[in-house]
Amino acid sequence: MRKKRLIWILVSILAVIGIAVGGFIMHQHQEKQKMIRIANSDEAKKIYEAHMKALDKNALTTNGIIKSYEINNDNLYYNPMGGMEVTVFVNGDKDLDFQFGLIENDDGTYISAYYTTSPELSKLLKGRKK
Repeated sequence: MRKKRLIWILVSILAVIGIAVGGFIMHQHQEKQKMIRIANSDEAKKIYEAHMKALDKNALTTNGIIKSYEINNDNLYYNPMGGMEVTVFVNGDKDLDFQFGLIENDDGTYISAYYTTSPELSKLLKGRKK
């Protein structure tokens, strides 16, 4: 009788732990999908492209240094200081990248609080201006 009760209690505890872990994993997956949706939205792409065109007036054309870009969906994360970090690769080269900090406004739109460029991309862009 005691063994059955002990087994029942153990199974119940394991079930509760399993449900909690499953819920946590599901929540993480939903957050990741939300971040991917934001990073790939038309609004976010306008932000990326505006910064690229400010640095390279011929960006996203055959004459520009920046011919294309790709959003790195594998490395999206929330910044502890606020906003979301998005890495954008230029011309398919992982050494040429922008790092954008997107912040949501009160009205639900997004702005870039800041951005950085990789050293290699900075050299290319500076070389073009001379």
